[in-house]
Amino acid sequence: MKPFKSVPAAFLVLALAACAHIGQTSHTASVAVDEPIVLMIGVDGLTADALDLFDAPNMQALANRGIRPEGMVPVMPSVTFTNFYSIATGLYPEDHGMINNAPFDRELNEGFVNPMSAQDSRWWAGEPIWITAERQGLPTSIMFWLGSEVEFAGDRPTRWTPYEHNKPYEERVEEVLAWFDAPQAERPRFAAVYFDLVDTIGHRTGANTPEVGEAVATVDRHIGDLVAGLEARGLLERTNIIIVSDHGMATNPEENVIHFDQWVDLSTVYIPEIEGRGGNGYRPFLNVYGEPDAIEAAYEALQGAHPRMRAWKRGEMPEHFRFNHPTRGPDLFVLADAGWALSARDLPMGPYRSVGVHGYDSADPVMHAGFIAAGPAFPEGARPGRFENINVYLLIACILGLEPAETEGDPAVVSALTGGRCQVE
Repeated sequence: MKPFKSVPAAFLVLALAACAHIGQTSHTASVAVDEPIVLMIGVDGLTADALDLFDAPNMQALANRGIRPEGMVPVMPSVTFTNFYSIATGLYPEDHGMINNAPFDRELNEGFVNPMSAQDSRWWAGEPIWITAERQGLPTSIMFWLGSEVEFAGDRPTRWTPYEHNKPYEERVEEVLAWFDAPQAERPRFAAVYFDLVDTIGHRTGANTPEVGEAVATVDRHIGDLVAGLEARGLLERTNIIIVSDHGMATNPEENVIHFDQWVDLSTVYIPEIEGRGGNGYRPFLNVYGEPDAIEAAYEALQGAHPRMRAWKRGEMPEHFRFNHPTRGPDLFVLADAGWALSARDLPMGPYRSVGVHGYDSADPVMHAGFIAAGPAFPEGARPGRFENINVYLLIACILGLEPAETEGDPAVVSALTGGRCQVE
């Protein structure tokens, strides 16, 4: 992990004000003295090419007056908890510990269980951006972001909310905008909100279906409401709106199933992905734990067993995987190619089958996530290249003039995304 220093806040505010895209001249006088705001919007399952495939006028308008990179590369594995927490901390899973949506810890000898573990600090390492902001005197407000329910050495966001999957989106938007109605000293300088719908529909119908397009349109309308609400409050010109996603999506035809248990003796190993609430299903990957002899036998049996499946032992995985956490990294990792799934033939199936699947190799462009950003920190209409999502923490810290915690982000990426407006020393 690398510690970086951002440009001091006073200099950053002046630089951002000088580069601001002014939409309403009536607020021009306040831009130079008001400090920047960041609103991060998480859209689960928004693919890198979603705006090319579907009508999303509000997100497109933000892209037109800001940036829309070719895509954002997720960390491995390309699943929700792992990636939204890497976005928040700027760390790879090997350092922040959230190596899966429900990791198993061999030292604790237990697995992560929602919703109880969401507020259990043992599972969450690193320093999320809202904690960095709070520790440096900036108020924050967070709705439903991974890790936001946890106390970090006594620190929390100024406002946070336990996850409510069924909370209507209209209420989410109203609550977020109400944060900005607070007196200026209490108004968030960093705020974040999460929307799941695109991912939820993608799992049901597959990638890039008309139903996914309708979900994108629904989320887009609510993003439009957020933008309009900020504009009505005179805050839009100094707000940097950053839309991030966690992963892409692939369609898994029912016939593209690999029955891995024909090569692996399930009585000798523990595989969290076929245990618990979800049970046996169609999985893009498996984390396998066991004694050395059992792991070696499974590894040898899986080598070349199927052309659409690969397996690696602990310590021998590709360099870009970066989820070999000391107590949670698997002894054996089994991965299917995008569009294929792993299932146990001799176990009963779980209650739900996803038609759309993610969790595949993060290097595969089909897993790359969407990213859109607009505001005074970003150049107008730019299309930067692909970048890793671990850079988002450092980007936000730099915009807000914060001294970042240790991060694995790259200052050169921050500079490229902001067209040189934001420099990290």
